[in-house]
Amino acid sequence: MGTINILQTAKKNLVSIIGLIVVLAFVGNSYVDEIQDMNNASTGYDYCYHLVNLYELICRTIFAAIYFVICWLTYINRQYSRWSIWLFYLSAIVLIFHFIISGFLFEYVYDHVEADHMDSLPTLARYVFGAPAYFVLLSLFFVPKFIKDTIKLKKEQELTI
Repeated sequence: MGTINILQTAKKNLVSIIGLIVVLAFVGNSYVDEIQDMNNASTGYDYCYHLVNLYELICRTIFAAIYFVICWLTYINRQYSRWSIWLFYLSAIVLIFHFIISGFLFEYVYDHVEADHMDSLPTLARYVFGAPAYFVLLSLFFVPKFIKDTIKLKKEQELTI
């Protein structure tokens, strides 16, 4: 019975599923490119540059996935769920872990970049620590609206029950 519901939902949202597959293929290809560039790096700076780019891509993917699920629960699914509130907390926890890991990664990068490329460290630091900046700025403007809409959905569901 569950398989039939999934297939029916897939048929209704075929364009969305194709779009999701295209995005996942693009992101997966980007991961593979960065890993191959790390393996083919000729200097320590090249290796660290691609390592930092890979880390930034992973972080952006995680934050985008969290906010996509929040939007999906609130606006597409149109049903109140405790998950929509817990995902806000999860995004804050992921942000804290991001900065902890970023500190360790930047120490690693600092130790492995040659003296010839020390002038490029600020750029690498911006990549390491700046990955969630877009999502933090978006959160400042849109999270209050998400919370307001989630509360509105909760009230609507309580009225219909």
